[in-house]
Amino acid sequence: MTYWMCEKCNFVIEIPKPPDPCPSCHIRCVFTDVTSYTPEYGGVGSLDSRLVAQRVMKKERSGKIVRFSDLIKERTSEGKEKHIPSIELIKGQGKKGKDVIEIVVGREVPHPNTVDHHIVWIQAFGAKKDGQVLDLGRAIFKPGVDKPVYTFEIDSFEYKHLFSFSYCNIHGVWEQHLEI
Repeated sequence: MTYWMCEKCNFVIEIPKPPDPCPSCHIRCVFTDVTSYTPEYGGVGSLDSRLVAQRVMKKERSGKIVRFSDLIKERTSEGKEKHIPSIELIKGQGKKGKDVIEIVVGREVPHPNTVDHHIVWIQAFGAKKDGQVLDLGRAIFKPGVDKPVYTFEIDSFEYKHLFSFSYCNIHGVWEQHLEI
């Protein structure tokens, strides 16, 4: 399947061909393919958060050099209760005694889950004790259907830090960090 992003409102949808008009802004828009085709970006057919960030960056700040960190919203930004991914480590509750990681967007205050305003994805990374940073996976959510929760298992004793990013189609990228 292919992921398409509206250049007007940054709405992302997973369908074979771009929609007409955009389901979010209801305008006939240009759609960009933001599907990853290379393993280092998540493999064939996955939403590439870097392409999404580049798209947003070009739209909002054309002509300027922008770092990915510039796109991440501050904890003091409006709506933080609904947007910041909350990381919970549940020791020994997974299969074969592994630790469960649950990442929820909107744990305190639920995030809207409509076509017009929703969490598109959650991505997790872990920094191991030896300094190696690993991509721990990504969950993609369908507007109006999926609750923004991503759960997976790890051996947390191998890690020093966990990081999570979430992307709201209206309010951008948000980050959370957990030191283990």
